[in-house]
Amino acid sequence: MGADDATRLAVGQIRRHLSDLQRARPSVALVKDLSPKGANTLRQILIAARRVFERDGHAGLSLRKIADESGLSVGNVNYYFDSKRALIEATLREALADYVEAHIDQFEEDRDSPLEILLNIVTFYVSNGRKSHPLFFQMWGYAASDAAGKELIRELYREIGRFIYLLVRAARPGASEERAREIVLQLFSLEEGVKLFIGMGPESSPTLKSAEKHTRALAERIILAD
Repeated sequence: MGADDATRLAVGQIRRHLSDLQRARPSVALVKDLSPKGANTLRQILIAARRVFERDGHAGLSLRKIADESGLSVGNVNYYFDSKRALIEATLREALADYVEAHIDQFEEDRDSPLEILLNIVTFYVSNGRKSHPLFFQMWGYAASDAAGKELIRELYREIGRFIYLLVRAARPGASEERAREIVLQLFSLEEGVKLFIGMGPESSPTLKSAEKHTRALAERIILAD
């Protein structure tokens, strides 16, 4: 299989995966049997829940806070989500769907090589992390809270990992399965670490200001290394 064929295969698989995720996202899947008003209320709850989760974390999130944030009654919130855990899960799945859909904007399938596509996405992770790091901080906190939280975050990361794996296979078609998986792990370790320091470090830091450039260069070395 040539590089162009590998790119088309990877892009096709990614687009099908995106379509599946779009249908499964809570703001789509949970509103099928609701009235337009009910669907709008559910989406209001999810938006408010994300704001509270990013600000207060899973421990500080409550149905009362969601109600106050959304301007709804606690009873209204409880009608759509009967527990705090159900609401957190829906909130994180919705946030992941937003994040995953943004991946598709990072490449032009008819212009970029598989390597460039992959580097564009890794660079996007860092740029996006400048505003989304509170979400990821709180997600990792939730993962550490109990076994159910850990399994949910692991499941959500699998969805993102699938994109990277497909692109690694396209960028390095001759690499062994073991090496391809090593590359995926190394890329995630790189960008997650950079996002952590972006969230903790001063915005004026010259190193953090140039994080995209240096992360891209390191990612390319990781991808091409044997």
